[in-house]
Amino acid sequence: MYQDYKVGEHKANKGLRIANYLIDLATVVIILIIIITVIYLVLELFAINFSEDNIILDLLMYLGFVGVYFLMEVITKGRSVGKYITGTKVVMIDGSEPLVKNYLIRNLCRLIPFDQLSFLFGGGFHDTISKTTAVNKKAFEANLSQQDSIKNLGKTEIE
Repeated sequence: MYQDYKVGEHKANKGLRIANYLIDLATVVIILIIIITVIYLVLELFAINFSEDNIILDLLMYLGFVGVYFLMEVITKGRSVGKYITGTKVVMIDGSEPLVKNYLIRNLCRLIPFDQLSFLFGGGFHDTISKTTAVNKKAFEANLSQQDSIKNLGKTEIE
């Protein structure tokens, strides 16, 4: 329960959340442009006509968006480019580290219409549904370290 309190105490504020979103959106768009350009050049090299079917392109863009975001958070254990810059990270609401399935749920929820605005009125859909949140990394981890020190106070290494 102490850890739950520390999560709430160190939640990233709305300003940091907006900064995370804008930085991550720019990062994902740049990565997707590079991926799409490489795919297009490979298709051109082999003289394969690239379909201009909007539904397929939209689907690929949505999957690419979720996939890049998902991979960023899984590989960095909850720290996308925006979160590195703002000093935040993703944790479960109980303070534990999210599992891969939590990152997947979190990032699939980004496809919900108005998800980007939902955190302005409380918890964002991608946080609420996946039971995750963004916290200020240094302060949160310092409190966890302090909690561990208090638990171990008086214990010897022989125990």
